[in-house]
Amino acid sequence: MADTHLAQMFFDRARSEGQSPGYCVRQGGAFVDVPFGEAADRVEAIASGILKGGHTPTPGTCVTIMANTRLEWILTDWALLSLGYRTVPIYVSLLPPEIGYIHADTKAELLVVENKEMLDKVRAAQRGFTFFEVEYPADAVKLKRFIVLDPTGIAPAADWESLADVEARGRAALAETKGERDKRMQSIQRSDVATYTYTSGTTGPPKGVIQTHDNMLSMLENVEEVGMFSDKARVGGAFLFLPLAHSFGRLVEFGGAFFRCKIVLSSIATVAEDLGLSRPGFLPAAPRVYERVYGKIMTTVSSSPPLRQKIFHWALGVGKATIPYRQKNKPLPLALSVKAALAEKLVFSKLKAKLGMDRMHVLLSGSAPLPKEVGEFFIALGLNVCEAYGLTETCPGLTTNRPNNWKIGTVGPAIKGVSLRLAEDGEILAKGPNVVSGYLNRPDATAEAWDSDGWFHTGDIGEFDEDMHLRITDRKKDLIKTSGGKYVAPQKIEALLKTKPILSEAVVIGDGRKYCVVLVTVDKEKLAAWSQRTGNPADINSDAVQKEVQGYLDEVNQGLASFESLKYFRIAPEEFTVDNGMLTASFKVKRKEVSKRYKALIDSMYPAGKD
Repeated sequence: MADTHLAQMFFDRARSEGQSPGYCVRQGGAFVDVPFGEAADRVEAIASGILKGGHTPTPGTCVTIMANTRLEWILTDWALLSLGYRTVPIYVSLLPPEIGYIHADTKAELLVVENKEMLDKVRAAQRGFTFFEVEYPADAVKLKRFIVLDPTGIAPAADWESLADVEARGRAALAETKGERDKRMQSIQRSDVATYTYTSGTTGPPKGVIQTHDNMLSMLENVEEVGMFSDKARVGGAFLFLPLAHSFGRLVEFGGAFFRCKIVLSSIATVAEDLGLSRPGFLPAAPRVYERVYGKIMTTVSSSPPLRQKIFHWALGVGKATIPYRQKNKPLPLALSVKAALAEKLVFSKLKAKLGMDRMHVLLSGSAPLPKEVGEFFIALGLNVCEAYGLTETCPGLTTNRPNNWKIGTVGPAIKGVSLRLAEDGEILAKGPNVVSGYLNRPDATAEAWDSDGWFHTGDIGEFDEDMHLRITDRKKDLIKTSGGKYVAPQKIEALLKTKPILSEAVVIGDGRKYCVVLVTVDKEKLAAWSQRTGNPADINSDAVQKEVQGYLDEVNQGLASFESLKYFRIAPEEFTVDNGMLTASFKVKRKEVSKRYKALIDSMYPAGKD
């Protein structure tokens, strides 16, 4: 029987699993399991405490959550959903104007916030703000009450209380609130709005994507056949460090309950250490994580003694030789099988153990293209790397490679229930029960993204191969048209550069120009290792570093058509981060902001009379 709504799904699974581990949290130097049943008890207590608080919003009201990925985030989310609220996750990295905009757009009355630093940003927004040249007065933010996860350093006030106090009050009033809690749970329909998830807003105000219980549950029901949350994955659990304001992270949150798989909770800052301690079975991550792991390993190898380097590269070559057979589920030839077993024993088993991937079932990559070189590396190690594709508007999946059906360089075939087709210009169009119907308070943007036949226009350009595996070629809005009328897809070029030893980001420029150039950033840690290995100064302006990067360009240009080759490069003086405004909260480059901030550097690559 199909689930009615998300909260009902959680409680049904949690009560049936009882003492089975539902979550795994770090305490000191070890991870400790939290049983499903204990989590469900806490959710009920939190829901009860909210009802017994001061201002209690009516069902259907928006409640915002602004905190890092942690157990309390998830428990509070389940509690709020069980009371019929529409939860709105907010990235902790956002500045007061964008925080204020989301609150004004949703008219949220209650905020669950992590700590004093984040509460201070919200209070700043409450005093009024300007966002995309629109002025919002103080009364634009309708918040009446705050629940704080960590109240350290916050002065007492009538409008906030700690989650611990809410939970304690609720536990004491469970019998008293049971009738109201049950009534609210029973009134929630599958078609009701569950959450508004905001897009990154790289070119304008972020859009609130309207995600219903049906959208989310359909995604979970239809992704079951993919086999990510398999018995093998359940042994170690699903590793969750992704922000829960991102649909990718939210899918893992809901998927853990739906598939009765424990979630290992981590953070961006402690990913490497936590992987080693917890040894999970399923790792969903953005390509940036895999790129960094790959880069660090290759940098370490290049600094190793010659014999060790030779053994590593021999083993990697053997691993890559197995890929064509594994991709077609064919047995390895005897000689290759013997070599593969030796490579596993000498190199791969030790490396996977060191990475905390010795019982990993699937590495899932999504939210941006995974460089082919990086994917091949992890597959060569004997790991299942499945690249997937989707958007916030699709909750968030459309296609994915499967552990037993994958192709490097593609994002796999469509997920069950999803229909895909290509427009005349190659844009990917989608339909399905997990595809939402529009944006909150944005009829113009909704009409632009959904056509009269109900097809959602993704904004991505793609193509299908003979087996209906989808290959993404670029973002439609990111395509570069040179002054000669040639179209250049920047993402594929940038992906090639980002795998180079000392680089971290690359932004190709050339729209309306005679030729293409690139702005790159250098990874300080990789640069230091390179400097130690080569004896050259760790200075981005040195001749040695400039020569190194030029070598990368020459190598990449060999595989490009003349009109898309890169004529010049410049190194940005700092890495792109969320804090300096060059990356979105989901770590995507803000191309317009980069072009604006580094205009002089970019213009220097187009001397007068040559552009």
